[in-house]
Amino acid sequence: MLLVIGSVVGKRTPVPQLYPEQVVAPRCESYFGLNRVDRGIRTVFLGPNASRFARGIFSAAGLLSISAVVVGCAGYASSKSAATAAQAGVVVTPGTVQFKNVPVGQTVTQTMQITNTNNTPVQISGVAISDKQFAISGPSVPRSILPGMNVQYTVAFTPNAAGNVSAAINISDSASQTPLSVSLTGVGQQKTVVSLQVTPASVNFGNLLLKSTGTQNVTLQNTGNTAVAINGVSVSGSGFGYADLSPGYSLSPNQKVTFQVWFKPQVQGAASGTLSVLAANLASPAVASLSGDGVTSNPTPPPPPTPTAHTVHLTWGASDSTTVGYRLYRSDAAGGPYAPVNGSNIDALAYDDTSVTSGTTYYYVVTAVNSAGEESVYSNQATAAIPTP
Repeated sequence: MLLVIGSVVGKRTPVPQLYPEQVVAPRCESYFGLNRVDRGIRTVFLGPNASRFARGIFSAAGLLSISAVVVGCAGYASSKSAATAAQAGVVVTPGTVQFKNVPVGQTVTQTMQITNTNNTPVQISGVAISDKQFAISGPSVPRSILPGMNVQYTVAFTPNAAGNVSAAINISDSASQTPLSVSLTGVGQQKTVVSLQVTPASVNFGNLLLKSTGTQNVTLQNTGNTAVAINGVSVSGSGFGYADLSPGYSLSPNQKVTFQVWFKPQVQGAASGTLSVLAANLASPAVASLSGDGVTSNPTPPPPPTPTAHTVHLTWGASDSTTVGYRLYRSDAAGGPYAPVNGSNIDALAYDDTSVTSGTTYYYVVTAVNSAGEESVYSNQATAAIPTP
């Protein structure tokens, strides 16, 4: 009997693979049947895989030996209380995903990790977000997570307006009857515009004597909506430089600062350069072009233009027969006083005045002179406006 029992107990059974702390209940075949008979005596029958033996009543010692074998097989079975104690669990890190001060239209991302803290696999069946300003990307679902393992997702926030935004990620899994909710918060900030403008954009110093210095003013203005700190100013080109603007100077939105650029030519000829203003948050420097010419002497200025000659043509009516000539008078004020245009009598009834000046208005009168040299009273006043030029 002991040999038969030994062969039954020694039968090879496949051993399942276990996760950490997992309890598995392998099936034990029934090799022994225990029946109750009259008078309370147990009769043991060999199972179908053993040789059949005649029925017999075993002594207490025999029952004890068989009992030991049966108990040994039962020891492989997991208890119901052990399976109930192994509760599934899912942990999300971080528990709240926060995005602070994200410019409108820009995207910022963070990593979220889902960990299976149970000793059995957990299946993630769904991941959803309640606001379109947030997005999530990562492994597709459904997704199974083994015990102690995790999966990572990327959470993105792209605000479409300034202000606070709240939402939630709802994670559905096989371990919970209700979705696990992860809080999302974000702050949309007005889109940042960083801009500096240099005025004028082009500075020309003209002709300068060698080793002499010419200066011009340049204005730098913050045309964006955020403060800009100047990191540095550089000038390229021989003979050019700047003054009155130091690195570290900060400009608030719309604020201006005026500084000087200078040109001191060292060699004869044309020169060119570039002024560049640098700031950490500027995509590219603010620039102005510089130019000038170094000369050995000042060029002779061109002669002034020849003034345009003007003439006033005057005529008058004849006087009586005693008149031997006429005298012409002129003033630059209406009503006089008048001064003679020439020092002698005019023996004609017309005269051309060529001594006039551009842009001046003249007032003329005429008198009649007799043989005794006597003059008549002034005639009526005539006016002549000389154009410019």
